[in-house]
Amino acid sequence: MTVAEARSFFPRGLAQPENGYRFSLDSLLLGSFARVKRGWRGADLGCGSGAVSLALLLGTDVENLGITGVELDEEALNCAKKNAEQLGFKDCFHFVSQDVSAFRDGEQQMDFVLMNPPYREPDRGRVSRGDARSQARFEAAGTLSDFIGCAARLLKSRGRLFVVFLPERLQALFRELERHRLAAKRLLMVHGKAGVESKIVLVEAVKDGGEGLTVMPPLVLYDADGAMTPAALEFCPHLACNAREGA
Repeated sequence: MTVAEARSFFPRGLAQPENGYRFSLDSLLLGSFARVKRGWRGADLGCGSGAVSLALLLGTDVENLGITGVELDEEALNCAKKNAEQLGFKDCFHFVSQDVSAFRDGEQQMDFVLMNPPYREPDRGRVSRGDARSQARFEAAGTLSDFIGCAARLLKSRGRLFVVFLPERLQALFRELERHRLAAKRLLMVHGKAGVESKIVLVEAVKDGGEGLTVMPPLVLYDADGAMTPAALEFCPHLACNAREGA
């Protein structure tokens, strides 16, 4: 498959761990939510198979981005390397096999961080099969504080953090952001259908940012018939691969 064919097929065809955590639409939404500028350098914490960063790169015409993918699971990291090469982004990436709680970057501080952290506290919710899936969903190998703390270490003043999380844990997220000098500046609630509770929230925070939070109009993914809404496809064209709910 050529690079052009692989890009047109995205996100289908991505290499993913056979028995590990497999990316879902929250990764694609986060990649579309992030806003970056030419020449920026950033990190993808807990990058998994690289879906978030690849969605960002494929959804923007911004040039000369550099991304460090940090991932503890070796199988997932190998998949991320393969996906970056297949999609023609090998030169954009530097991959590190390390726990986010210990990761430090020796170069200049970063302009942005992407983060799809474990959503749930240990012993909260259904346990995933396999260690890799549990680590991706539950705060086992890395807590929310570990992820936010790592982002704060990496970011320069006025650097941007883009995170996808659970609405039910927004208070915990905001507490950790404030504790690490990160101010929430933009928030988007994502709803499966109109009239139902939000299951996903996207947040942009700025290091050393002041007060002032913009709450965007809610994004509804599916209409009453289960088809992807035009608003969802405009926000994240990658969702066209799953144009009907459950497809």
